[in-house]
Amino acid sequence: MFHDDILLIDDSEAFCKSIKELMEDKGYGLVYVTDAQAGLQFVEEKDFKVILLDIRMPNMSGLDFLKELERRGLTYKNYVIVLTGEITIENAVESLRLGAKDFIQKHAVVEYPDLFFERIEKGFEWQEKRLENERLAEERNRAIEESRLIVKSVGHDMSGSYYASVMLRLKTLTKHIESIKNKIEECFKNLESAVGDKGKGGIASYKNEILKLVDESIQRSESISTLMVFFKELGEKLKELGQAIDITSKHKKEVDLNYLVKEAIHLYMDSRLAENPEVKVVENYSSKPLKVEASEEDILRVFVNLIENAYKAMDGKGILTARTYSTNGFAVVEISDTGCGIPKDKLEHIWRPDYTNWKGKQGTGLGLMICKKAVENHGGSIEVESEVNKGTTFRLKFKLKSKGENHGEEKDTAC
Repeated sequence: MFHDDILLIDDSEAFCKSIKELMEDKGYGLVYVTDAQAGLQFVEEKDFKVILLDIRMPNMSGLDFLKELERRGLTYKNYVIVLTGEITIENAVESLRLGAKDFIQKHAVVEYPDLFFERIEKGFEWQEKRLENERLAEERNRAIEESRLIVKSVGHDMSGSYYASVMLRLKTLTKHIESIKNKIEECFKNLESAVGDKGKGGIASYKNEILKLVDESIQRSESISTLMVFFKELGEKLKELGQAIDITSKHKKEVDLNYLVKEAIHLYMDSRLAENPEVKVVENYSSKPLKVEASEEDILRVFVNLIENAYKAMDGKGILTARTYSTNGFAVVEISDTGCGIPKDKLEHIWRPDYTNWKGKQGTGLGLMICKKAVENHGGSIEVESEVNKGTTFRLKFKLKSKGENHGEEKDTAC
């Protein structure tokens, strides 16, 4: 992986040869160049455990080399030790600020060689840790990506073709059972007519027992259908979770949060308005666009999820308030309801996947966890305030895309 142990960049050929001999006597491999520009080309093409860098050089100084290293995105993987004859506090501070890890005066190499070798070894250890951290990060990202694909695949199956197949079979089975029930009733009716009054008592008893079994079968079929609807919802949430834990940012673009909140409200209201006739919606939007870098699909899903929770909490009656504003370079979205509220001792649990508190209403427990993960993946934050029987407010903050825009506290503007 490494071309050699050390790259020395110094404009003195004699000094470079002396350091090369010293390092090779200790078993280290060293390559040197006498021009910083050539050294930069070397570093772009090959990796070294440690770079020894002079400050004062013609054409490109050591500080300029460090600046160029940073500009090209190479600082993170290079352990640079500034090795100079004229070190000053200003040079030392500036070199460390630009990404150098250490600095040594040239005369110390002669006077304190053991200390010099210790500093070199420290660079080797740093590289070992860096490579190990990169390996662990790569494994983590791969595990996250595999988890995302598995979760999305399972969610797709649960809410897609598998759900449709089972539901179709259940409906067909229910129709068959209802058809059999009708035939049984017809048979017993004919039987009662044939045997007359003497056999009606016993026949009626058998008939009721058989029809009871048939009705129980229909009820169980309906229970399974209800359960399948729950699994479909769970499948949809799993698909959303798979999207929320996506480690890439390929779908991000500039979006206006005012627009997304409006869309989320109207998307939900269009499908659920008849179920919530006494819910009043108050929309209070920022007077300026609140532009952030985000995935429109993911953030819209977050808002729809929070609005759905607000409707559930109010049980068909109350006030839902959507408010947006900006403060100190952040866009803020608040979704509030006047519903049942969340007990204080439960607030810390609401983000967990195994928690749901809908008191008999259907819920998977994944919704808020998905919201939190999606918001954090966009560099934002989400917090909650709630009081039992008074309502709940979810507050989301995102960094505004354009610096200098809406950085002061903004008064509400009703729309």
